[in-house]
Amino acid sequence: MTISAFGEAYSSFYDLIYADKDYEGECELIEAAFDRFSALRVNRVLDLGCGTGNHAWRLACRGYQVIGVDLSEPMLKIARQKKDSFRLPAGTSAPLFIRGDVRRLNLRVKFEAVLALFAVLGYQPENEDVLAFLQTVEKHLEPGGLFLADFWYGPAVEAIKPEVREKVIAFSQGRLIRQARPRLCPEKNQCLVHYHLLMEKEDGSIAAEFEENHLMRYFYKEEIEPLLELSGLKFLHLSAFGDLARPAGPDTWNVLLVAKK
Repeated sequence: MTISAFGEAYSSFYDLIYADKDYEGECELIEAAFDRFSALRVNRVLDLGCGTGNHAWRLACRGYQVIGVDLSEPMLKIARQKKDSFRLPAGTSAPLFIRGDVRRLNLRVKFEAVLALFAVLGYQPENEDVLAFLQTVEKHLEPGGLFLADFWYGPAVEAIKPEVREKVIAFSQGRLIRQARPRLCPEKNQCLVHYHLLMEKEDGSIAAEFEENHLMRYFYKEEIEPLLELSGLKFLHLSAFGDLARPAGPDTWNVLLVAKK
């Protein structure tokens, strides 16, 4: 069975698949970007495409007031259930998780920072989607507020090329096998990734099997800058994701974009 991105089945395994992702390190990177690029004191943070809340909860633990928005209700359900897994500082509220389309969102609240992490921008496949998304960002930022996003970088996609990957995760009930088969569409700066997931019990029998298609957009600096400008945002910085000092290049698949209103 093939379903659209982030359905209930995929969402239920999401945190297991990305258990090795360094969310704490990424929050350190976010705060380093705040310190370097923001003229405002960042307190309120909007997390677009928040998924299961892994960044939102950790940022709340660092004292930020966070609202997370995602289109996938199964992902949001998991995010809300994490309230007992994190200890918040006194006076800090738990993140608020809202279901919504990031291209059409209007919370009527302004933030000092808006985030789009883990390739959320890349899930906007066409220019009209990207512009609608960036207009949502601009609408929700205070003047001088920061926008941070990571995405696949075009020169690196050209140089490295996506390839078939398989990830095997062992856990208490057996193991999960996820195979990713990409199909590059260079004329559209897109890559269709077909995921096949298989959960095996300890005795080798199959407990679950399903598939998802994820259509990903990758970007070049030369196209993201005018898209930002059209949306009322100013380009500030582009670097390797994880290292603000390392320039984006043909060896940096994931890059970090910093812009401001």
